[in-house]
Amino acid sequence: MKKYELVADKIKDYITEKQLHHGDKLPTITDLMKKYQVGKSTILQAITLLTQRGIVYKVQGSGVFVRPTGQDGYMSLTDNAGFAHVLKKPTTEVIEFSEKKAPKPISEHLHSNEECYFIKRLRKQDGKPFVLEESYYRKSIIPFMSKEIAEGSIFDYIREGLKKEIRFSDKYMRVRKLTADEAKYLELKEGDPCLEVYDTFYLANGTAFDSSKLVYNYKNSKFYDQSSDDII
Repeated sequence: MKKYELVADKIKDYITEKQLHHGDKLPTITDLMKKYQVGKSTILQAITLLTQRGIVYKVQGSGVFVRPTGQDGYMSLTDNAGFAHVLKKPTTEVIEFSEKKAPKPISEHLHSNEECYFIKRLRKQDGKPFVLEESYYRKSIIPFMSKEIAEGSIFDYIREGLKKEIRFSDKYMRVRKLTADEAKYLELKEGDPCLEVYDTFYLANGTAFDSSKLVYNYKNSKFYDQSSDDII
């Protein structure tokens, strides 16, 4: 991770530790520079990142303030941190771990038809299944993967183990009906509604390395989204 990203995480932790609420003001830029022993540009980049993530907002001439947090149990539609960072103690069951080429439209999203690691996982919260996930990771970019890694946070492994910077993603969503196989894992009935999300993730250099299909349980999944404060 880059220095400003580390500082952004520390500021986020500070907000949590101090139990700051909507409208509470952060320390000044100068105070943050002293607190984290970094330069002004690093603090400004960190604040910009937190603004983009919907955690803080800036008021010209007044400072930086805390935004409302998402309600418990709600998942952000735009956060790329991963389930392990946004939910309380989610569990993961690896249903399949293999190596294969990605089918369309996954291969088109990856801009490659190379061999991939294929991982099918069922994610649960409080023992209830909330999403069935099928992911393809390009082997030329993610040179090693294992079932043990897939049972934890794959993104933590990529960031910390492989030292790769995950930068942004594309998401395509639609509402449809569950297949029999999906319904079995999600403990629903075939034909029940679901939210299907195709997610493609990119590194800092713009290379797509992971494309996933996520099928959400309509009973156990709740979402929210926060826009940045510079959209107007």
